[in-house]
Amino acid sequence: MSSSRDYDVVIVGGGAAGTAAALTLARYTGLRVALLEKQLFDDYRAGETVSSSIFSMLDFLGVGRDLLDGAQLPAFSHAAAWGSAELMSRDAVFSSHGHGLHLDRRQYDAILLEQARQAGVALWRPAQLVQLAQPGHGEPWRLRVAADGQDVALTARYLIDCSGKQAAIVRQRKRPIHTEDSLVALYTYYQLQEPQFLPHRTLVETTQHGWYYAAPLPGDRVALAFITDADILKRLRLKEAAPWREAGMGTLHVRDIVARLSAPDAVRHYAIHSRVASLPADENWTAAGDAAACFDPISSLGIGQAMASGIHAARVAEAFLAGEHGMASGYRRSVFAAFETYLQMRRGFYGAEQRWPEAPFWQRRAGRQGAAGDVRA
Repeated sequence: MSSSRDYDVVIVGGGAAGTAAALTLARYTGLRVALLEKQLFDDYRAGETVSSSIFSMLDFLGVGRDLLDGAQLPAFSHAAAWGSAELMSRDAVFSSHGHGLHLDRRQYDAILLEQARQAGVALWRPAQLVQLAQPGHGEPWRLRVAADGQDVALTARYLIDCSGKQAAIVRQRKRPIHTEDSLVALYTYYQLQEPQFLPHRTLVETTQHGWYYAAPLPGDRVALAFITDADILKRLRLKEAAPWREAGMGTLHVRDIVARLSAPDAVRHYAIHSRVASLPADENWTAAGDAAACFDPISSLGIGQAMASGIHAARVAEAFLAGEHGMASGYRRSVFAAFETYLQMRRGFYGAEQRWPEAPFWQRRAGRQGAAGDVRA
């Protein structure tokens, strides 16, 4: 070991949940905090559009809105052809909170990481968690981290798993995970040659096999995604250029965008299945963001939900280290409650589309959807 560090809280993962947890602890506690992030954010990152509710969280975290210049575009409206072929629009002007944002996630996440570093968080990046051990129940964690060409030893009195869908600590601790579906998203990213044709809005359109999502991005770019089940994506061969374009041109509304696009700059495939983990109520760790619960993107429970859970997890860590374990139990219950509320909401969304009752994608969502009761142990 070339160096060693001791911390009160170590956060694994520097996305929306991890940076929210780190900033909360840095701004509102005197705890020693470290954040491990394995990526340099040099690749495309999914999850682009957020509602205006994000502003109150950024204010709480002490992140000035001016810092997002260049990383965001205003999101003035949302248009959807869901349940019928007609495109229905909802303008942000009718929201009391104003317009949302289309985010460049690479820049946005990097900005929040830098804000955490400036607030006093020890930022290890790129950092790979090599080993995680706990000598005994409730004792400090011991971590081995590969960072900056060093093999670093860290100790932590408390851990927060914000490692995303990898859920590194959740899985290492063998906590039960309830998985609801096999949803995937195929994202394509394009540089626009004629950016003026694309309005600042999100566009959603259903098809027989799933649904499309399109949103503009800063830098005259656009993200176009298709959300479906893993087996359907494979059967339709949508990762191939020709079937992908043919499917897009077969829509009523998305084709207006596809027709103006050349080859994508990048194609990315993400597993986005709905799931929830059983978090501990009496151990010195918890999880936030996708490591705790993942949601179908139709629910709009993405970046904002991750940030809110990161803030909550930070408060759990602070309370636990002060000897108050009740907040951990409450947080655990709130994660389950939010997931079960989400399942009901999702059932309503998918139940509104009745045009393809025999199609496997829609059939799978027409039946009774489960609850998370089997993972509460």
